[in-house]
Amino acid sequence: ELIDLYNIADVLVTNDSGPAHFASLTPIKNFVFFGPETPKLYAPLGKNTHIFYSDFPCSPCLSAFNHRHTSCKDNKCLLVISVEEVYQAVTKELAE
Repeated sequence: ELIDLYNIADVLVTNDSGPAHFASLTPIKNFVFFGPETPKLYAPLGKNTHIFYSDFPCSPCLSAFNHRHTSCKDNKCLLVISVEEVYQAVTKELAE
């Protein structure tokens, strides 16, 4: 069912998860948020993928290497990604 939705949508805005990877196999424009994980290891492959990532020195604070445990309580890596930044990126892609 998810692949069918990709075929009728123009864009997907999602977190770093399975749907982002599936979307990278289709022509849909794919916007992916990375917070405590790193896109250096887990970014979807595909030319239509746009990554939102703040790249703080503490990143990645959550990974397979630390058994997915983190002491981070504020999610500042996601909070600094503004709605305006995402809106501008998506709007620009849709205009092309």
